[in-house]
Amino acid sequence: MKPKYTNEVLSRISEVVAASMGLHFPVEQLETLCRNLISAAHEFGFHNNDEFFNWLLTTTLNKDQIETISSYLTISETYFWRERQVFSALTDYILPKLINSKKSKDKTIRIWSAGCSSGEEPYSLAIALHKTIPDLKDWNIKILASDINPEALKKAVSGIYTNWSFRACPDWLKANYFLSVGDGRFEILTEIKNLVTFSNLNLIEDIYPSLKNDTHSMDIIFCRNVLMYFTDDWIKRISHNFFNSLTKDGWFVVSSCELSSDVFPTFHPVNFPGAVLYHKSRKDLLSQIKTPSPIISHDVAFIKVTDMPKNVRPMVRDLNGKPDTVVDQSSFLFETEKVPEDTHISEFEGVSENGLKSDILLNVRLLANKGNLNEALLLCNEGIATYKLSIGLYLLRASIYQELDKVAEAISSLKQAIYLDPNFIMGYFALGNLSISQGNQTNAKKYFNNVLELLNTCAKDAILPESDGLSIKHLREIIHTAMQKHAIL
Repeated sequence: MKPKYTNEVLSRISEVVAASMGLHFPVEQLETLCRNLISAAHEFGFHNNDEFFNWLLTTTLNKDQIETISSYLTISETYFWRERQVFSALTDYILPKLINSKKSKDKTIRIWSAGCSSGEEPYSLAIALHKTIPDLKDWNIKILASDINPEALKKAVSGIYTNWSFRACPDWLKANYFLSVGDGRFEILTEIKNLVTFSNLNLIEDIYPSLKNDTHSMDIIFCRNVLMYFTDDWIKRISHNFFNSLTKDGWFVVSSCELSSDVFPTFHPVNFPGAVLYHKSRKDLLSQIKTPSPIISHDVAFIKVTDMPKNVRPMVRDLNGKPDTVVDQSSFLFETEKVPEDTHISEFEGVSENGLKSDILLNVRLLANKGNLNEALLLCNEGIATYKLSIGLYLLRASIYQELDKVAEAISSLKQAIYLDPNFIMGYFALGNLSISQGNQTNAKKYFNNVLELLNTCAKDAILPESDGLSIKHLREIIHTAMQKHAIL
């Protein structure tokens, strides 16, 4: 018999979570709360979910218990060089100006990655500094990487990653800054690892800025995909503390789904190509920074996890592709692996179909990021069985198959996505990359040419759906580079 919990029970638990951890789970995300809490039950020695829920409702949680539960309730969705436009703004505009202002002084740069998860973001920041400062050894670099989750920090400290962490980053990053250690794992170079200091820090309970935990006088603070989990009151408090932790000309970076001038009123938004970053200084000082015309407005609504777009089948519309020259559409079978009934964690009243679809995407990524690829695959297949038209799930499943070294299955999943949307640019791009990995230059050329043909109908600065912020211009450059490198003519 599958456990069944009502809105009333889970709403009470949601109130406990909000009060003790500051995390926000309104009604449309209560199934996510239920699923992730059940996953956490074994950590506290509970084998009966009802007993665990009753314990949560009657116990005052201590710091260690809060940290453990929080690690299950927040999704550590991270990989190297995430949101490329943000890193372009960093390396092309912000760091050069910062370096110029400090090279005749103390040559000190301080950066904080708050909510660093398994370390991909702070190491990306270290790589950005290495790329930007030729005489890096002459500088005093401090990259503080903090997180509430001790298990994530253990992985971060090791500096060892699988291909899953490189799934959307430029090829040069892994080639130039990592060494293969076998079994599909890659370790970051020691000189880059030594630039980062990891620390366990709770954004609600700990004090910052503080000399004690070294959270003061920061030049740049990254806090991406973290604030969206908190209640509105805690978001205001945390952002206020970040403001005080920055130097007078400091920069604050959140993810694109967290942008809002209403949420961060003390900061001044600055537009860069494809990205918006926040500056602490007065508005009149911002004119000193030469940036192109804005690509997106800084007045974007702040989006919590619960407010993510209902339609998880985004596509590039009105493109004239030729899928029948690439894909034999008659060969597609829309059957998925049978998912055992006991994988359905709970039945729940009142959750919409679209809400569940977004919930599945988020939880698949959560499982994959924790290394539970087979469980992630199982949940992804369950989602596809229910939402057969969601190309995002097919693309995500292909990434998981590739990580499991099941290339044929990855290709099949991508082709199914393209059948659903013959103009699915990222599907063709992924197939081109898989073809290169198999040494099949003929297929790689075919898929890449399809991408280039589709790109020709798009605005060059447009951002591609399902690409994590990749622009048309950058994708075209990536493909031309790949075709030259692999002699695809």
